Amino acid sequence: MYAIAKSGGKQFKIEQNAVIRVPSLHAKVGEKVRLKEILFLSDGEKVAVGRPSIEGVSAEAVVVRHGRNRKIRIVKYKRRKGYRRTIGHRQGFTELEIGRIIVGRKKKPAVESKAPVEEKEKAAVASEVQAAAVESKKAEAVKKVKKPKAKAAKAARKATARKEKPQPAVKQKKAEEKKPAKTAGKTEKAAEKKDKAETGSKTKPKTRAKAKKPAADTTKSKAEKEAADKAKPKKKTVSKKTDSSAREKAKKA
Repeated sequence: MYAIAKSGGKQFKIEQNAVIRVPSLHAKVGEKVRLKEILFLSDGEKVAVGRPSIEGVSAEAVVVRHGRNRKIRIVKYKRRKGYRRTIGHRQGFTELEIGRIIVGRKKKPAVESKAPVEEKEKAAVASEVQAAAVESKKAEAVKKVKKPKAKAAKAARKATARKEKPQPAVKQKKAEEKKPAKTAGKTEKAAEKKDKAETGSKTKPKTRAKAKKPAADTTKSKAEKEAADKAKPKKKTVSKKTDSSAREKAKKA
């Protein structure tokens, strides 16, 4: 039988009485250690693979010694800069001797009885129902208290309105008293308007009528018209023949 165990982020193949080196563990020499992370297990016939580890499987080991591995040299270099560094490192380890691989049964998850859960749910539901019933009762009581108050307020309003309303006889008297006052006021306003109109017409200056121009005498005697025509100078009329003769004389000359 062999298995693959995980320790310090690394995986190791382990068998009974095998010696392995794992990253340094905080344990004294001769102290027993248990490797709980088993990723793979095989007994030659059956194989078990963990997801990621196999439950109920572990390995016992004994610390043999602590030590350090061979030195590793780290060199740092940059060309044309004169930079060169060398560093050494030795990784620590713990040597373990595997005792035996323990294969136990898988632990079944503890199944809680459903009865207490159901009882708790029932109790919670019952408490919610009781709270809702109490709230509904309170709301009903508040409504009942509010209704009579509202009715009383309405009745009081109606009573005050009735008291404030005047009787019908008083109403008629007031209407009769108001009507003549209105008519008197109207007549006074009309009289004031008339007075203003009269005073305005008196104060306005009268515009003088423009003097009309005397109309031209269209009826002239025929004798006067003839005398006027004779007095006008007559236009000289030159015949075309005299013009042509004058032009010929001018050419000859």
